Amino acid sequence: MQLKRKNMNLSKFTKRAIDVAASILLLLILAPILVISALAILVLEGRPIFYISRRYVSVDREIPIIKFRTMVLDAKSEKYDLHGRFMREGYLDIPLDCEVYTGIGRVLERSQLVEMLQLFNVFLNSMSLIGNRPLPSVNVDELKKFAGWQERFASPAGITGISQVVGKLNQQPTERLELEGLYSKVYNEGNVIKCDIFVAYYTIRLVLLGKPLSIEKARQLLNRCL
Repeated sequence: MQLKRKNMNLSKFTKRAIDVAASILLLLILAPILVISALAILVLEGRPIFYISRRYVSVDREIPIIKFRTMVLDAKSEKYDLHGRFMREGYLDIPLDCEVYTGIGRVLERSQLVEMLQLFNVFLNSMSLIGNRPLPSVNVDELKKFAGWQERFASPAGITGISQVVGKLNQQPTERLELEGLYSKVYNEGNVIKCDIFVAYYTIRLVLLGKPLSIEKARQLLNRCL
């Protein structure tokens, strides 16, 4: 038992070390692209360039999350009723063909560049590269009706995660909650480094080829890492 605990601590330390090194490297590599993206939003859509929201990264910790603005200025208005149309039991899954997305916004969403500013959160130790996505309070309130909803928060929040490689529209909320809870179990009891490598690979495959992972294969991947 003591040896297993030491191995878990080593895995978590290694994960954090990878987060720090990778976030610095990615910020350096992506800096020109991020600047160009910001200028493109400014020229094509005007201000604000960024969208900032407060999201829960754990059951009791909320932090500011910064992203590029990818929607029209009045996206939250009753005119579009995004919550009523797309909220699914705790997960707000807005399809890319929704009218609220701007042209440049769709490009940033498809390429996942919209999330890259969160590398600063990773570097500052409020997030990880891989993990379950941080959620706004309204989402968390809806998740509370599910037993064991807290389990998805038992690991660091991430820029990408197991639900993202499956695709948010390819799974039911209960299936997503199951996968995210299983990822937290891997983080606390299994080989999280091995799991993160697989998630990183499937994230890149999804961005480049548009090929999501099936729910069953995602479940098998997580169980193999326990």
